Amino acid sequence: MEEIEQHWLYALSAPMVALNGASYTAATYFETDVEDEADLKKWWGISNRQELLKILTMADTGHAQQVKDAYWQAARCLPSEWQQVLELLSPRQRIQYQFALRTLADCGQGGVRAWDIGRMSYLLRAGLRKGYVSLDESLWLHGRLALRARHYYNDWDRYLAGYLFGRALWNCSSSSDEELAQNLERQGSEHWNRCIMMNLSQNALDFFANIPWDLPLNLPECPDTLPKDCWS
Repeated sequence: MEEIEQHWLYALSAPMVALNGASYTAATYFETDVEDEADLKKWWGISNRQELLKILTMADTGHAQQVKDAYWQAARCLPSEWQQVLELLSPRQRIQYQFALRTLADCGQGGVRAWDIGRMSYLLRAGLRKGYVSLDESLWLHGRLALRARHYYNDWDRYLAGYLFGRALWNCSSSSDEELAQNLERQGSEHWNRCIMMNLSQNALDFFANIPWDLPLNLPECPDTLPKDCWS
């Protein structure tokens, strides 16, 4: 793949780069041999190749699954129909559906799937750094993530919004039903969310300007080194 195409793939984890001060373009997430504070064993329970490849299924089965129906309904219901939908939900689901309706204009029907896709992109880059996957394997698996991202979103703004909204939901996942709505409202001023948005707006404008969303991607063939039952 051309370097610019690889940069497009790594942009899937750009919000985590903005959070951790890593590299937007390095295949290994960090450009130099700095101490890796994002310990895969500590934060993800990943200590080998098999565990890394197994967790990639989260791109399809992660947190976004909890609200995918909410975004689907929010995009299709008439106002009168929407109220009927809300009446059939539990209090917690009702809050999630209302969140989906408020954020739909920014992230589109893809909802918060970028939250799961972006984190899996990060894991592949960090896994390459650890030696759990090769560069060819990382690029091919990134290509699977890219296909999903382009299916659910139609530009970088919506993708990045989907990531941030997903992070907001995750931040509030342990909130009680009584606290959830209020805690979601506070996510726009949450410190680390603000850091991501500020760093993306200040440090990544040129990066994204050089990798348009519809950039043609000459995705590689699947390496023989990946197991036949590997996530794809």
